[in-house]
Amino acid sequence: MKIADILDELELFQEFQYAELETIAAYLGLEQADKGQVIFSEGDPGNYMLILSAGRISILKGGEHGNHLLSHEVRGRIIGDMAMLDQELRSATCVADSDCEFLTLTSDNMKKLAVEHAAVAYHFMLCLARLLSRRLRRVSGMMADFLGN
Repeated sequence: MKIADILDELELFQEFQYAELETIAAYLGLEQADKGQVIFSEGDPGNYMLILSAGRISILKGGEHGNHLLSHEVRGRIIGDMAMLDQELRSATCVADSDCEFLTLTSDNMKKLAVEHAAVAYHFMLCLARLLSRRLRRVSGMMADFLGN
């Protein structure tokens, strides 16, 4: 299956024209991970994000008494987007719960996309910003519930 076809099936990319997906696809890598494989670890340099196209992964956060499960992520989820954008260290560990396939976008390729196809890159970044905003609102709501507000 072509990378553009994979993107076309994912919710984040539903408002894109197919030609835009083909443009984005040229900047993405396609990788696989075996069940149990650590895809990246908390504290690793963050220079890429991944889009899970098949399988399931766990996101774990280290603590005093070992790792704590933050979430299970499935097909269509974007992971590591903050690290790709700000190039800070990874804030959590990502482990394959099953055999997985994912698309990768490095920060260097994001910059190339922005230079070579500014309108497509803008559209993509706008979609990422909306995704980050939704996540922040969800976490803010969880914090309010936790604090009893």
